[in-house]
Amino acid sequence: MSAFLGPIHFWLYNKIKIQNNIVEEILNFSESKGVNLREDLYNEYGDGDLKELDQVIDTSNIHGWLQEQIIKVENKLAISVTEIINKDSASIETLKEIFYKNGVAASTLNENSSVEEAFKSINDTLLDGMPCDHALGLVSKDENEAIWKRYECVHSRFWEAAKGDSAVYYSLRDEFIKGLIEKANLSYEKIDETTSKISRR
Repeated sequence: MSAFLGPIHFWLYNKIKIQNNIVEEILNFSESKGVNLREDLYNEYGDGDLKELDQVIDTSNIHGWLQEQIIKVENKLAISVTEIINKDSASIETLKEIFYKNGVAASTLNENSSVEEAFKSINDTLLDGMPCDHALGLVSKDENEAIWKRYECVHSRFWEAAKGDSAVYYSLRDEFIKGLIEKANLSYEKIDETTSKISRR
C-alpha cells in the first residue's frame, strides 16, 4: 500500500468501523445478559471509539496499522459472540437481529439498485481481511444474479482462538447481507458452504 492515505484506506477503515459498531451493540446486549466483556476486550484490543482515520493512523506504516485494526475488531467479535452463546445458546437469535439491523443501516441500496450495485455494496461493507487477501471472488454475474465464492476464510483463526465456531460467524454474516439488500428487491441464497448468490425476486 501507498505511504499516503488514499480512497482504498478510507474504504477499508469504513468496513472496520461497521464491524466495530456491531461489536459495540453485541457488548451492550451481553451486559443485559450478565456477560461483562467490555473492560477486558477494551484493555486487550482497544475501545470502541474509532476516530477519523487521518487522526489516528500511523502514516509511516499504513498497511501494518490497518492490519492491526482488523485483528483487533475480529478478535473482539469472535470472543464476544462466543462468550454470549456459551452463556445462553438462544442468544444467537438476538445476535442475528443485530447483524440484520446493521446490514439495513449500512445499506445505500434501494428498489432500483442493480445486482452489480448490490454485490459492490457487500464488498464495501463486509470485512474480509486486507484487499490483497482476495478472500472472495465473483463466479458469474448478469443483470439478474451474482454468484461469488469464498476462496479463503480469513476469519477462522480468530474464532478458533476464541474457542468458538466460524460457522456461527457465517450464519450471522448471512443476516447482515439479507439486511443490506432488503430494499433492493433481491434475494440472498447460500448455495453451499463457500458459494453465495443474490438474485432478482
